[in-house]
Amino acid sequence: NAYHRVMEILDLNQWSMDTLGQKGEEILRQQLEELHQKGRLSQDYLSAIQISKITHFLSTEVAMRMWQANQKGNLHREQPFVLGLPAKLLKDTYPEEEQVLIQGIIDVFFEEEDGLVVLDYKTDHITQMSQLQDRYATQLEYYGKALERILEKPVKEKILYSFCLGESIRV
Repeated sequence: NAYHRVMEILDLNQWSMDTLGQKGEEILRQQLEELHQKGRLSQDYLSAIQISKITHFLSTEVAMRMWQANQKGNLHREQPFVLGLPAKLLKDTYPEEEQVLIQGIIDVFFEEEDGLVVLDYKTDHITQMSQLQDRYATQLEYYGKALERILEKPVKEKILYSFCLGESIRV
């Protein structure tokens, strides 16, 4: 929860290609302390995160794409959704005429020229990215379907990011 909260409220306007390494950790530490002082980030959350894991994420290609989308007003964080699906899609034995509602919160999505990108942060303790893919591919599939229906735009990419491993994988 702490990592999700930080990524939700982090001011990406203070980040650029130049804001990496030691300088980035100092800027992030200051920003998080300010958020704590303003009551937007609890002491428990502040203590629970490793700043180096967040600055590592901020140096990735997907974070740079987020930053670019943010500059254009095309970045959306912690977006709730509800998706209605035929129950039969979830399990063959469910009645065809029944609908199932799926609700969730999308960590991040952003728009690029050729479509939407969905990004989901994970803090699971894993040893391989394939573990996340196995656990969460269906979840990201639903996120993509929801966005395509709501925004009537194609989702071109779905990405899982592991704070544990400091890596991402496309699903």
